[in-house]
Amino acid sequence: MTVKSALRDLNNAVLDLQSADYNTYERPLERLAQTLNGSDLAAITSDLRAAADFDAFLERANQGGSMMGSARLNWPASRKEELGLVIHIIERGAAAPDWFLNFSHTYYYSGSKFVANIRKITAAVIIPFNRDFAVYVEEHAHGEPFQDAKSDMATEEDKKDLLQALFQLGQGGKRPSIQDAAIKYFPEWNRDRLTNVAEALFEEGSVLNPTGAMLYVDLSSSARKRAEQSSREPSGVIYNIGEMHNSPLQHISSGGNGIQTTTYSSDDLRSIVALYRQHVDELGLDDAQRRKADAQVATIEAQLMDEPDPSIIKSAGKSLTGCGKRLFP
Repeated sequence: MTVKSALRDLNNAVLDLQSADYNTYERPLERLAQTLNGSDLAAITSDLRAAADFDAFLERANQGGSMMGSARLNWPASRKEELGLVIHIIERGAAAPDWFLNFSHTYYYSGSKFVANIRKITAAVIIPFNRDFAVYVEEHAHGEPFQDAKSDMATEEDKKDLLQALFQLGQGGKRPSIQDAAIKYFPEWNRDRLTNVAEALFEEGSVLNPTGAMLYVDLSSSARKRAEQSSREPSGVIYNIGEMHNSPLQHISSGGNGIQTTTYSSDDLRSIVALYRQHVDELGLDDAQRRKADAQVATIEAQLMDEPDPSIIKSAGKSLTGCGKRLFP
């Protein structure tokens, strides 16, 4: 591992903590602590930890009155000491998750539900730490640790696809988000792939001014023109045959873009789930593909308990397709 990949792992753990709930917040905390104490970051982490007296920090805290949410922490002016204190919080939380729950409930109260408190401390403390720690590491790490992961790992096709997705998301007048684009258009992309493509677009100047945990961005004028031109390009010849329960077959000419509109009913989805359960052992999936497929089928089953959300069904279907051609020959 390198410093850059360690920081990427740290960022991924923070993203997981953002979306975690009461039953899943422990693992992202553990990953944060493990990454901070990995070989590439351990020296800096140790130096920052030593700069902060966490017990004295707690003693200086304002415990508030009888009203819930009135307790306040007195953060120091020193950025180094602040980073060290957050490292103490992460490490103590990883070692004792119940302590983390009580700490967030006391100082980052956001209602009676623990998950609301977890998300508030994540937004107020962990996310800013992730940003500032990366800057501190870049300023203090020895050598040139940030030159190892080249953004040219991103293919031109992936860059074009992400840029087009951002352009489409921005049509409503709001700044598009890279994370929203990944969720909506590329659920099969892993974080490394998304990061490489996003970094490539940043470096070439196609996307500008990233802000927030969801990475809201602006498109450069030249990138916007390319995306507009791509949207106006002819999509090629498309033949649509049947519906989901017949033969959803398309032919698209080379270089073209096609859209298939599929209709389905709850009975169709139940039939697909039943068919999968009946024949999954015959598909020859490896362990990773099987776990991914089982998770997406479980998502579809959960949707069938109520009125299915088309966007969730679509995302699960795309992920199933990404498990391998054996699923949908």
